Amino acid sequence: SSGINAEWPLRPGLYQLFVVVEQILQHGLKDKNGLFSSRSDFFNVIQTVSKDMEWTKDLIESVNNISHLKTFTGRGRAFLRLTMIQKKMHILFLQLVDNMSKVQVLYHPYCLLLSEDAHIISGLLVGLNVIDCNLCLKERDLDNLPQVVQLSRYLKDGNYLHNSPSPPASPQPDTHKQDFQNILEQKSYVEEINEKLRLDFQVTEKKSKMFQQDNDVLTKEVLNMKSIIEELTTERDCLQEKIDKGEETHRRRMKVDQADIAIERETYEASRHGLNELYLLAKQELVTANCRTSELERDVEIERRIKSDLEKANNLLERELHDKDDTIVALRKQCADVKKLNLNMLGRVQDTDKKLSERDMSLKSMESRTSRSSSELADLARQGKALAVENEDLKKEVDEYKKRAFGTDTKLEQAVTAASVEKEWRENLQKEGTKNREEIAKLRSEVTHVHDLKSAVKQYQRENEDLRRSCREQETALVELGDHLSKSKVKAEELKYNSDLVKENKWVSDKEIENCQRCSKVFSVARRRHHCRNCGGIFCHQCSDNTMPLPSSSRPLRVCDSCAELLLQRAQAS
Repeated sequence: SSGINAEWPLRPGLYQLFVVVEQILQHGLKDKNGLFSSRSDFFNVIQTVSKDMEWTKDLIESVNNISHLKTFTGRGRAFLRLTMIQKKMHILFLQLVDNMSKVQVLYHPYCLLLSEDAHIISGLLVGLNVIDCNLCLKERDLDNLPQVVQLSRYLKDGNYLHNSPSPPASPQPDTHKQDFQNILEQKSYVEEINEKLRLDFQVTEKKSKMFQQDNDVLTKEVLNMKSIIEELTTERDCLQEKIDKGEETHRRRMKVDQADIAIERETYEASRHGLNELYLLAKQELVTANCRTSELERDVEIERRIKSDLEKANNLLERELHDKDDTIVALRKQCADVKKLNLNMLGRVQDTDKKLSERDMSLKSMESRTSRSSSELADLARQGKALAVENEDLKKEVDEYKKRAFGTDTKLEQAVTAASVEKEWRENLQKEGTKNREEIAKLRSEVTHVHDLKSAVKQYQRENEDLRRSCREQETALVELGDHLSKSKVKAEELKYNSDLVKENKWVSDKEIENCQRCSKVFSVARRRHHCRNCGGIFCHQCSDNTMPLPSSSRPLRVCDSCAELLLQRAQAS
């Protein structure tokens, strides 16, 4: 059939189908532990299992968007009707059966979904795909639908007790067996319903026991609260009595205080006359005090000028100290450079001394060689002269022998060869002589260079002595500068200390202090106030009976006992 628009009362079979499916999903479902409600719903099971099913997400969103559905049961019923419209009821049951791990957590082990009949139910629901449903969910009150299973629809052939049997024409044993089997099936079904009702009764008994326990606990708490309220009422009564007693004592004290005030008024009026006289005396003292304050203001201006001068002197001293530190650093750098130059000069002098000794040795050897070569040159010159004379004699003899015989030609040739050899030997000797002369000239130039180096070394030694003298003078000057700097630092510290004291100390006014800052005695007409010229505090005559010289004035001024001790200690230390 197609185009089904209503379930009840037009289509009671379809309505009973949804009721049975809901009972199957609700069967064996565990209760949840919550504050507001302990009853769980099958729609929660569908939501937990639908995380793995993509086709259910759109259905759950559409169900949640229905505004008039306020309970989870109504949403679950709407979800079942939408699956019926889309022909996916059997797929829902199959996926519930397949996700046994999630279903076991939410259901008891005796539920239908964990039994073997769940597969049979999913197979039976496949036949619903033949039906095309068009159900309206917007105006239906699915939250409050009656969920009653009509057993009359499942009993076969109606009620067997009220049916009037027709007389059988002939015995039919097969029909009796079939009726008996139907009755047994109905009996098993009724027993199952009774078992379910028994389980529901046990659950309700447990809940009633829980409610009774909660009621007992609440009654105990109510009794405790009543006892606490009684204790608080008793405490309130005690406090009220104490308040009444306090008010009575306060009234008595008020009366005594009023009597005392009247007596004090009389004494005040009597003493007022004497105070007027004291006021006149105080007025005169005030005039004198104003004169003194003018003098003190002048002293304060002088001290301010002295402070400014001290600050300027401190700045100048700091600048001088920085300049002197810079000069000391520069002098130290110059001393280090002079020491390096001295070390370099000493190394050079030692090297030049070694070179001079070596060159002296070489000069001596060269002089011995030159003396030997000059003697050899003289011998060679003598031999050359003798050979020249002999050559001339030989030439004369050759001319004579040419005329005499042919045999004398060989002798002439030998003489000519000997003369040529002698010429070559002379030329070699001349070359060696020139070389020796060049070496002698070089040695003489080196000797002059050595003499120049000796003079330069003497000059360097003199300069070294002068630098050492200047270093000694600079060291003495540095020592003197250090002494002067230490003295100036001490003076600067003293000036800073004085300036800090001047900054820290404030001139306290007479109105601010009524007691002596040392002995804490009250000032009066007899005990007058005196300012300490060093710290600016106010003291009595006994605590400020000291005069000490201060940098702010040329004459000694009044100082308190603590400042006098500090000034004496500083004077002894300096």
